[in-house]
Order: sequence, then C-alpha cells, then structure tokens
Amino acid sequence: MPTEPVADGRRARGEETRRRLLDATVRVIERDGVAGVTHRAVAAEAGVPKSVASYHYPAVDDLLTAALRDSSDAYARDLATLLPEGYGLGDLAAHLSACQEENRSRALAEYELYLQAARRPALRPAAARWTAVLAELAAPFTTDPATVATLTATLDGLFLQALLRDEPVDAGRVEAAMRVVIEGAAR
Repeated sequence: MPTEPVADGRRARGEETRRRLLDATVRVIERDGVAGVTHRAVAAEAGVPKSVASYHYPAVDDLLTAALRDSSDAYARDLATLLPEGYGLGDLAAHLSACQEENRSRALAEYELYLQAARRPALRPAAARWTAVLAELAAPFTTDPATVATLTATLDGLFLQALLRDEPVDAGRVEAAMRVVIEGAAR
C-alpha cells in the first residue's frame, strides 16, 4: 500500500540513504568480500556516520539480505527492459552473458552474497529471489518446475565457472546449455 509523502522530505531522504547504504554494501563486497561487511565499513563507503547504517539496518544480516534482494530485483528490472519482446534463447543467453561480463566484479560480489545463504539462513529468502528471476526469464520456454530448477543450476554453474576461471562468459555456450536443458526436458 502506498504511503503518503512527508512534506519535509524525510521519507525521500531516508530512501536515498538506504539506497546509498545498499550500493555501498555491494562495493564493500566487491572489494573485501562478505567478511568485510560491517556497519563501519559500509557507512564509510557510503559517506555516512556508522549510526546511520545501524539505524537503517540494525544487523549486518539485514544489510546483506537487503543488498541481495535489491541486486536480484535490479537484475530482473534491467533484463526486463533490455530483452526484446518475444525474445528467444539466443537473446536471453546474449543478455545474461553481457550482464555478467559488463559487471564482472559486481557479479562476483552478488554470487558471493548468494552463496552466503548456505551459512546464513536469514539470507535464504533473498537468495530464492534469484531463482524466481530465472524462472520468470525461462517462462516463455518452460514452466515445468524441474526444468526451471535444472536451468537455474546450469546457468549458475556456467557463470560461476567463468568467474573461477577468470574467463568471459560465452553466449553461444550458454545458449547451447539452455537448449540442452529445455529440449531435453521436452522429450
């Protein structure tokens, strides 16, 4: 439900501060890894006092959860605007690959954050958002839950391997893998 705007701009300033803190959290992860995320480090990166970070996100897990959810949602919005209407597997593969290559350090930070959900249960609902994003992207090709799960695992594997090898993501390889999963499931 929408809230009424505050005439003195407090709500807008609060939203801007939260945005700066989330962006700063991802930059800290890019530079120092998830282990480097503290209220002090994020506040310094955002250019605000530590108390501001603690006020908006009382626990580090709150910062991490919000950053992961925000990253997944931003990725979904970006792809929704970039993908042409009636996109095919080739379009999807090209866009997924380009997004990772253009923002390699951010992709690494987001995967590190995503993997933290294995150790931090508070992050799991936010991590599940990534799977939901991929399910939305796969919807024109399959809605079968098993195929979507296999496709998600395949894409995550390809992108993680590219990061580990410090190699570019090959869109042709991504498209071929997606075809194997989707067409194999249709048999």
